[in-house]
Amino acid sequence: MKIAVIGCGYVGLVSGTCLAALGHHVVAVDVMEERVKQLRQGIVPIYEPGLSELIRNEVAVGRLSFDIDTAKATQSAETIFLAVGTPPAKEGGYDFSYLFSAAEIVAKAANGPKTLVVKSTVSPGTGSKIAQMVAKLSPHKIEVVNNPEFLREGTAIQDFMQPDRIVFGASSPAGIATLREIYQPLIDKGYEIFSMSRESAELTKFAANAMLATRISFINEVSQLAQAIGADIESVRMGIGTDKRIGPAFLKAGIGYGGSCFPKDVQALVHQMKTLGLNPLLLSGIEAANTRQKQIFAKRILDVINDKKDAVVAVWGLAFKADTDDVRESPAFDVIETLLKAGVTVKAYDPQAAETARKVLGDKITYCKTLAECTWGADVVALVTNWNEFITQNWEMIAKLMRGKHILDGRNCLASGRVTAAGLHYHAVGRPELKPGEGKMGSMGVVSAG
Repeated sequence: MKIAVIGCGYVGLVSGTCLAALGHHVVAVDVMEERVKQLRQGIVPIYEPGLSELIRNEVAVGRLSFDIDTAKATQSAETIFLAVGTPPAKEGGYDFSYLFSAAEIVAKAANGPKTLVVKSTVSPGTGSKIAQMVAKLSPHKIEVVNNPEFLREGTAIQDFMQPDRIVFGASSPAGIATLREIYQPLIDKGYEIFSMSRESAELTKFAANAMLATRISFINEVSQLAQAIGADIESVRMGIGTDKRIGPAFLKAGIGYGGSCFPKDVQALVHQMKTLGLNPLLLSGIEAANTRQKQIFAKRILDVINDKKDAVVAVWGLAFKADTDDVRESPAFDVIETLLKAGVTVKAYDPQAAETARKVLGDKITYCKTLAECTWGADVVALVTNWNEFITQNWEMIAKLMRGKHILDGRNCLASGRVTAAGLHYHAVGRPELKPGEGKMGSMGVVSAG
C-alpha cells in the first residue's frame, strides 16, 4: 500500500519506518525543511536504538522517502497517517492546532477516497471532530480512523514489530478493513488485534498510560512509608509483584515518571474530566504524587549536603529514561532546578541527551563529556537515569574521583553492596541507607544490610 506519514517526530519517524519494513511504500513528511534534508542525508534527529540502521535499509530498497509537501504526499497515497505533535495547551488538555491544520491540508488536497489514520495522541472524541471537518472540506470520502501507538522510547522498533496488541478504532467496517490490510503482516504472525469505536480506541491509549502512571505513583508513595519505618521497598515490590493479580511491571520505586506521554496524558485526562463536570480524584492524586516524589529526592540530596557552602552535585543522567535522548518532563530537571535554587553547583553527564537538555537548561549547569569528568570533585552523585553505563561502574574508581562519599540512587538500579564496599554511602528510594562496608557484594533487590 502507498502510505503518507505526516510528521517526522518520534512517533511518525518510527511508525513510518516500521510500516516501510512491513512492505509498504511510505513517504514521511515534515514541515521542517532542515529535518527532511537531514533525513535524506541519513542523519536521524532523534536517538532510538536501531532506528538509523532501519531507515537506511528502507531508503536503500526504495520503500521509504522523505518530503516537505503534505499535499503532494496525500495525492500519491491511499492512506495518510497523522503523527504530528499534540503539545499541552496553556489552558489544559492538548493543543490540536498542528493536528487540525494537517488534517485540513489532507482534506483539501485529496484527489479521491482516502483513509486518514490518527496516530497522534488525542483526547477521546477528537477523531469525530476531525471527521466532521474533513467531510466539509473534501468532496471525496475520507474515512477517519484511530490507531493509537504504544511505543516505549528505547524499544520502539520492537514494540511496533512485536506488539502486545494493535488497536483499531473506526466507525465503519471499511475503516477496519483498511487497517487490517496495513497490519496484515503482523496479523499473520498472530499478534492480537482489537477493533472498537474511535472513542474507545482514543480512550484506550489514555487509560493505558494512566494505569501505568498509577502503578508508579503507588509504589513511590509506599516507598516513602518504607523509608520512614526502615523497610526495604525492593523486598515489598517482589513480595507483591509475584501476586498474579498484581504482577511486577511498573512497580519499581524511583524518582518519578517523566517523558512525553505519562505526564501529558494524565494531565489531559484530568482536564477533560473537569470540563465534563467530573471530579478526577484518583488521577489528580497520581499527578500530585509524582511531583512530590521528585521534590523528596531533591530534598534528600540537600539533606546529605547539609548546607555545605561550595557543594557540588554530579547528576548522572538527563534523559527521562535510558536509551533515549528525550528530556521532555525529565525528573532530572526538577531535581536540578531545586539544587540550583539552593546555591548548589551542578555538573551533569548523559550519554545521549546533553544537547537536548542544553536547549532547556541553557548554561545553568556544567555539561560533561565523560562520567569521570562529571564525578570529579563531587560531594554527591545523584543517579536519575538508569543508563547501563552507570550501573556497571567501577565504584573504587568513582570513590577516588569524588570529594564526598554519598551516592543517591534515584532508580534503585545499583548493586548496593558494591557501592558500599568501595567506601561509599548508598542512599536509595524506599530502602535503608547503607554505610561504607554494609551490605553484601552484588546486593540488589531483597538483600540489604546484614
